[in-house]
This record gives sequence, C-alpha cells and structure tokens, in this order.
Amino acid sequence: MGPTMSAVTAQLSGSAFIANLGPGEKSIARFLLTLLLGAVAFVMAAVVGVFVSFGVLIAFAGWPAPTDLARLQSLLRRFLDLVASDGRSLDSALQIMAVAIPDNVFPIFAVIGVAALVHQRPLGAFATSAPRFRWRLLIGGLALSLLIIGPYMIIGQWLDPKATAAPLLTVSRDNGQRALYVVACIVAFLPAALGEEMLFRGWLLRQTSGVFRNPAVLIVLNGVVFAAAHLQFAPDAFLERLILGAAFAYMTLRLGGIEFSTGAHFANNLIVVLLFEPLTLRAPPSNPVTIDVLAEYAFLLGSFIVMTEIIVRWTPLRRWTGADRATPPATAAAEPAS
Repeated sequence: MGPTMSAVTAQLSGSAFIANLGPGEKSIARFLLTLLLGAVAFVMAAVVGVFVSFGVLIAFAGWPAPTDLARLQSLLRRFLDLVASDGRSLDSALQIMAVAIPDNVFPIFAVIGVAALVHQRPLGAFATSAPRFRWRLLIGGLALSLLIIGPYMIIGQWLDPKATAAPLLTVSRDNGQRALYVVACIVAFLPAALGEEMLFRGWLLRQTSGVFRNPAVLIVLNGVVFAAAHLQFAPDAFLERLILGAAFAYMTLRLGGIEFSTGAHFANNLIVVLLFEPLTLRAPPSNPVTIDVLAEYAFLLGSFIVMTEIIVRWTPLRRWTGADRATPPATAAAEPAS
C-alpha cells in the first residue's frame, strides 16, 4: 500500500531539497540584497543578451550592421517586422529564438549567480540534493510528460475545429528543415527550462522554505510568483502558469531536486512550440476561462502529480532515474555559510 496523504505531506515538508538551508538562506537581509543586486544583474545581462541577439542576426540572418543612421533604421525595421511575425516560417521562427532566448536565459542565470554569491551556496544547491545532477531523472520528466500529456493535447487539438495547423508542419514543407526546427527548439528551450527551474524551484523555493514550512503554502506561493514573473496577467495565462509552477514545485519537493521538473517543463514548452503555437515576440491574446479550460488545467495538474508518484513508487524507475539518491533529511549536511 502506498503512503497516505498525510505521509506524503510530511515527506514534502521534510524534503531533502529544503533540509540543508545555509544560514544565509534564512536571512531576510540577504534575500533583499539578492533582489536588489539580482535586478541590476538582470538588466545588465539583458543588455548583453540584446547585443548577442543582434550579433547573431547580423552574422547569420543577413540583418544590416548599424554602421550608419540608414542601416540602423533598416535594422530597427527588421526587428519590428520580426515582432509582428507569427513565427510560422522557419526563418522567422529561428530569428525569434535568436532574440528571445538570450534575452531571457542570460538574465535568469545572472540572477541565479547573484543568489549563489550572496547566500554563499554552490550553484548545485539550487538544482539538487543528490550528489550530482540526475540527468536520467530529467529524461524521465521529459519522457513521461510526452507520453501522458502529449497524446491528450494532440487529441484535443485534433478535435478542436478552431485549431490552427501545428507549427512543425507550417515552418516548411521540407522534412530536413522541419528536423532543423525541432533541433533548434531543443537547443533553445532546454537551457530556458533549466534556468527557470533553478531560479523559481531552486533558489526561490529554498528561500521561502526558510519562512514557510507548510508545503501547501510553499507550492501555491511558488506557482503565484512564477505566474506573476511572466508579466502576463490575463486570467487564462496566469492560471495556467500558476498551475504549472505549483506542479513543478511539488515535483521538486517530492524528488529532492529540479531535474524531473526541468524535464516536464522542457516537454511542456516543446509540445507547445511544435504542435500548438510557435514562439512569437507578441503578447498572447487573452482567452476566457471556461469549464473546458479548467478541466484541461485539472488534467495537467493531476498528470504531473501522477507522473511524480510513478517515479517515487515504481522501484525500477526510481533506481534508474536516481530519484532515490536525494540525501535524506536526517543526514543532509549543510554547506558552510562562508
């Protein structure tokens, strides 16, 4: 017989991932300092990301180098055209990734670096309580998400008369170029998912656990902050990200690290950009929150919980993924504060 709900709650509150908080992670002053210095690092890294993005587009996409006013204006027109693009051609999809990924990934990892310095913790502390990062656990999150959630989403899309064609089919008629699109999405969205998980489920979850020990509060709060950080407050988009963030926080607490949630996060992004909506630089439209939408969100939440419990309770899979290698709370050794 599996553990009861009360036993699962106790395991979440005593998760190995939040069992070895250093003194700096319990300090409100250091938390505020992290926010301040993190904001500065975020802006600086975003500026670097802009230069990297335009450098890539100039070098590989034929954008004009801004050597004079006329070429600068031409460069800005290319950018505005890209912002207006629907991302459904291979050229526009790759160029949008070249803009969006550096401008998001660089700032996120800059904040993570600041948090590690301020709290005097190794970067690995924001990723896992296991001796090493468990890549097989990440693969498990990716595979189970694709196997459980993927078919449900594909069938729903197929039955929806208003659904648009899958981006994978619209970027090109050439299978080689479609394969290139898939590879580009994998290369782009894996570090994006890893960065967000280290920031929100890594640093933030550990930080808030120094104040709140109730796992329900930690999970919901993490989901709310994750949704708010995307600055898209349309009810449907906000609620979806809240549920995703809460589910990923549950995975992290249950499995003692962000590896599984990173795989699930990565799979979610891949399913969207390959089968539903391409990445764009435009704000998404707001859709009403209907009963059907709520049912879909409930399915997502339930699926993520079931996936996590499969890893925890199926011994062969738990051993293969390394889910049983998280340091038990009773023996977790705190890192030195300095």
